[in-house]
Amino acid sequence: MANYSERWEAAKTKFESSTGVKKPKPTGVFKEFFNYTSLSGSMKAADTLIGKYDKSKPDDKPKQIPEMAKKVQAMGVAIDSYLKVLEASAKDEKSDNAGAKTALYANIKVLSAELKAIKLHGQQKVDQEKVVQNTKLSTSQKSGAMLKASLASACANANLAVKKVQADPTPATFNALFKKSDSPGRKVQVQLVTAGKQVGLGALETRDTDPEFIATKFTPWQADSSANNSLPLTATRQQVLKRIEDFKVILKLAQHYSDSL
Repeated sequence: MANYSERWEAAKTKFESSTGVKKPKPTGVFKEFFNYTSLSGSMKAADTLIGKYDKSKPDDKPKQIPEMAKKVQAMGVAIDSYLKVLEASAKDEKSDNAGAKTALYANIKVLSAELKAIKLHGQQKVDQEKVVQNTKLSTSQKSGAMLKASLASACANANLAVKKVQADPTPATFNALFKKSDSPGRKVQVQLVTAGKQVGLGALETRDTDPEFIATKFTPWQADSSANNSLPLTATRQQVLKRIEDFKVILKLAQHYSDSL
């Protein structure tokens, strides 16, 4: 069951509480933030179709995929359009503050990352269901076919966690996002390990980067007990930002590989 519209509403609420913006301004960026009805509408439509698909009988699912894909694609178009609004607003905010990345700038970046993660999760859902319903593919072929969308979605999820920590660089925020069994790093690592297996089977072409090599880099970021996934509550702002920068270095390797697929 998808909950994209709920995720977006929660993201907007968090934005309001973090920036002190409680209601739209008559003009300018905040009017765009909270009055972009086509975005919310497209998310609700995607939620509805995905929900209907998930509740359908197995024999009815294949014929519902095209309409579900259509709604998810429309949501992606709306998201891309709104991302332009957010990026322009972030650029203006940075410019107005002599290049400084203010709290408002950081929180705009969180909204952008949230939307990108929602879009890629929707694409992953559609691709996954298309492959699942394709009876002509073997198990290994299905795994390879789903990999591209799955890895892109995992990277987007990890990037969202990065942006949230950068917007609120406290040990509590970091631990809430990273100190968990299914951490952002683990989600990326699982997909990279799958990619390595697919390369070994010949189901995936070799790229300039070895996915299994990158996967090992995520081991310290794997679970709630992993070395890099928790910080003491006494950690300073600088220590939190240093830890997230370390994670970004590894994430960029995974993103590079994901973009090459």
